[in-house]
Amino acid sequence: MSQTEQYLEGAFGKAASAHYFWQTEHPYVGAREKDLVERAFLPLKGRVLDVGCAEGATLFHLGEPAGAVGVDLFEEKLAFARARLPRCTFVNASCYALPFADASFDHLLVRDVIHHLDRPERAMEEMRRVLAPGGRLDILEPCGRNPLIAMHALMNRAERGELRSTEGHLERLLEGHFVLVETRRYQAMPVHRVVFHPELGRAAWGESDVVTRAVSLVEKAAEAILPRAAWAYVHVRARL
Repeated sequence: MSQTEQYLEGAFGKAASAHYFWQTEHPYVGAREKDLVERAFLPLKGRVLDVGCAEGATLFHLGEPAGAVGVDLFEEKLAFARARLPRCTFVNASCYALPFADASFDHLLVRDVIHHLDRPERAMEEMRRVLAPGGRLDILEPCGRNPLIAMHALMNRAERGELRSTEGHLERLLEGHFVLVETRRYQAMPVHRVVFHPELGRAAWGESDVVTRAVSLVEKAAEAILPRAAWAYVHVRARL
């Protein structure tokens, strides 16, 4: 395990069960997460690999696709995912050395992973290797140009890589490995992640129609005001 991976283990190695349930079961946050994941990753294509799957929230929101495989560096997260999503398979491994044969998958899902990597080019080589000809790669990353994302990065050392996470950065990483299909932006200003956060705000406010309507109005207004280049999430789709 590299020095960076050892640091990430200290920051993310434990199963974040409370965060998983917040992402999947909170009445407002769960719905927004499901919409985000579906827009970025659907339709699924054949044999699916979720790279950096953590506790499995992405596969949960995609309906626990039978036969899908999740890979993550941290076994405790995988044990949690196995208990929650029995129709999927979870494997402990690094994205720098994926334990699969060449061309094993038709569709790779990568969410909130790239900005943590100290060797993203190596990860791209491995993802290309395990993706079958004609297969699809979908990467979903926070955008460092977004005010909320930038604040999150500055307040959390383990998330500092979000500051370099931009559309151009992701597209350059894909060059020479994949054919870029399209780049999209989602969620201009996801203030719900602050307002309904168990520590920064109050999760229980998600039960209030008044608060949820107010948050929704603010987020819709942000879509009309904030330039697309500064929206919170960048989605890059590519093919082999």
